[in-house]
Amino acid sequence: MENIIRLLIIDDDLNDAEMMVSTLKSAGFAVRPERAEDEEELHEKLRSHTPDVVICTLNHPELSLEKVVEANQNMGRHAPIVAVATSPDVDVVDCMELGAHDMVQKNRLDHLRHVVTRAAEFQRQWRRLKTFESGLRDTERRCKTLLDSSRDAIAYVHEGMHTYANTSYLELFGYSHLDDIEGIPLMDMVSRDDQQKLKDFLRAYERNRGQDQDASDPKPLDLQIRTAGGEALAVQMEFSPATIEGEPCTQILIRNRTSNTRELEKQLNYLAQRDLITGLYNRQYFMERLQDTFSAATQGSGNASLIELRIDRFSNIRETVGVAGGDLVLGDIGKLLEEVCAEEDIVARFDGEAFAILTHQWESEALERFTQGILETISNHICDVEGRSLTCTASMGVARIDENAPDMNELLSRAQKACQQAAREGNGHRVVIYRPKEREMTQKQLDGTWTTRLSEAIRDNRLHLLYQPVVSLHGESGERYEVFMRLLDENGEAISPAEFMPSAERTDMAKALDRWVIDHAVQRLATQRKAGHDTIFFIKITAGSLHDPGMLPWIMERLKEHRIPAECVVFELKENTVVAYLKQAKEFAKALKSVHCQLALEDFGNGLNPFQVLNHFPADYLKVDASFTRNLPSSEENQKAMRQITDTAHSQNRLILAQQVEDANSLSILWGLGINYIQGNFLQPPSEGLEYDFSTMG
Repeated sequence: MENIIRLLIIDDDLNDAEMMVSTLKSAGFAVRPERAEDEEELHEKLRSHTPDVVICTLNHPELSLEKVVEANQNMGRHAPIVAVATSPDVDVVDCMELGAHDMVQKNRLDHLRHVVTRAAEFQRQWRRLKTFESGLRDTERRCKTLLDSSRDAIAYVHEGMHTYANTSYLELFGYSHLDDIEGIPLMDMVSRDDQQKLKDFLRAYERNRGQDQDASDPKPLDLQIRTAGGEALAVQMEFSPATIEGEPCTQILIRNRTSNTRELEKQLNYLAQRDLITGLYNRQYFMERLQDTFSAATQGSGNASLIELRIDRFSNIRETVGVAGGDLVLGDIGKLLEEVCAEEDIVARFDGEAFAILTHQWESEALERFTQGILETISNHICDVEGRSLTCTASMGVARIDENAPDMNELLSRAQKACQQAAREGNGHRVVIYRPKEREMTQKQLDGTWTTRLSEAIRDNRLHLLYQPVVSLHGESGERYEVFMRLLDENGEAISPAEFMPSAERTDMAKALDRWVIDHAVQRLATQRKAGHDTIFFIKITAGSLHDPGMLPWIMERLKEHRIPAECVVFELKENTVVAYLKQAKEFAKALKSVHCQLALEDFGNGLNPFQVLNHFPADYLKVDASFTRNLPSSEENQKAMRQITDTAHSQNRLILAQQVEDANSLSILWGLGINYIQGNFLQPPSEGLEYDFSTMG
């Protein structure tokens, strides 16, 4: 009922508390009051009830306003707190700075009625907002999932052109990707004999829709379609109105008549939710469940905790037992986590050595027991890796999910920060529960701060470029350098890209930085080539530029303006960026290759089938992930992996680049493996000059 107010009153005078309740009842509210007399009772009331408003009298002998605000937060409640002053000297601003929603004088019950009414309405609207946000996210996610996974062929058409098609639709017509049909009119995909039939049908359909005559009912039409291979198929299409990003369009549905696919779909759904190395849930499934939990918690329907767990010094373990041995260790840890966590907990492998746990343990003592038990289980376990025994420890970061939880990105950021703190303190084997500090910036605020700082750095010329040589091991001619960007603070001190790039990539600043780097690098390259040097630059591109429709034309203009041959520029993207934005990366690569620019894929080789991505992103250079070059002389596993990657790459006429080469022994091994190029501080750290003597490696 809209007029119910669930009150929690902090007042040591029972008569005064009753007077407050009576005032609100006389205003037409159905009041559900609770009263707490001490700190223990306050926590119990907040634990067992979900108050709409908390009324806190300021002269309470045991419960100050600060304690009530802190308890409200710690117990995961979002209830607005109305401070009630017994002295006219109390300042409303002071109360609000402590966390109160508002303040009234105790002798002004009429004022109290208005303030509590407004606070209750604020809380009601806040909960409605959370419900609507949750419902919208859930609806969008479920619709997208249903469309993508449907065995029926579904597409959206606007003005005769395809704007969306699911996998079944593409497979039916014999295409691999949506961009293969985006430029093909629907009419051209129907057999010539039925095209007039379709035209007449669509005219009638549009006319009826404009007159609102049964526009919502699917419209069936029997047609012969033509596949990409020229095959004719008889289908029945159903047409219904729809919208894409607010624009009206028409949904086309071609029903799948096959049967006996339930078991296959069940198996495919299982695989789609699982990490193949550990058997745990994968990141995508975990994020869906996290969204559900987040939505429930912010509506007061149950608190939870998000845990990030990372194996301490996992790179050392991998160097000792190799990549395959490291995977066995990850599998062991995955089994341990499944055993120690409750059945209703969600355990997933996030990436690398990182795991994530979603648990309904959230109160401090229970959470402490739970997480410490996990750490002890891991540290007491002995991993058997091909006859070799080893032990490991882990670090854990915890972020609580309650009514006050921020957005999902901030929750993940909090758990990650806490985990990093745990790993730093005491050499790991620790748990840190994230507790927001006073005035601590959220991820959104941090991103805003970096946006301002980076904009000022561009304006004040506090960005500069460094260059590191990329050297041929087999006497290839020419000079090659990778371009790095460095940011200086207001005092001229260098700031690590690790500090600002995550924020830049979450905002539009990554695109601005990419443009700055490309513009200045091309100018420097033009000067270098005019001086007679056969120089090639490797220039990094971030995900932001893949979503910038103006980036490609702008690059072409810069190359043309400075008269730079396109083959002298190698644009470099990280493998995980290409995988995450495959369609955009494919279009980006296609455009660059059309003008003869070259492409490099950075951090290559970590996937289960890394060469599969090359079907969509035709990289000329494969820059192997640095984990394969670490401890290379003593790691047969890494040497074997490097040889396999190199042999496969060479069979596809691709070049291999080994990065972060730090010693002469590694260089010798890489030469023997047939690696084409190397890069690292052993040759030369990044510097402002372009004076490396490439003839020394000839």
